[in-house]
Amino acid sequence: MIKLLFISMLGLFTAFSSWDDSDVVEAQVDFKYKETGCANPWRDSQNYSDEEYLLVIDDYLMTDLGVSYQGLYITDDGYTSGCKACTCLTGDIIRFTADEEFSEILLENGFEIDE
Repeated sequence: MIKLLFISMLGLFTAFSSWDDSDVVEAQVDFKYKETGCANPWRDSQNYSDEEYLLVIDDYLMTDLGVSYQGLYITDDGYTSGCKACTCLTGDIIRFTADEEFSEILLENGFEIDE
């Protein structure tokens, strides 16, 4: 009986001693930005191909905001306001996933949590 207890205790000790803080995964959050005609925080999108436009947004996120992210893409399922002013919504939505630690800076810069 004492041997069984000793082996059980040894097993528990081994399991807990091998746990490493680097194994902790940061929580991921999905973000979106409702694109406007020309009032977006990155350079104007008027004359870019889709690939070039994603690079412009990537530069803004990585360089200007210091945000690391995954899965940047654009959908066209947003609300279109139908006006021609700079602040009117185009219906395109920029989407990506980032670590929760970037939530504050993204929310401060017009991004929303994509639920």
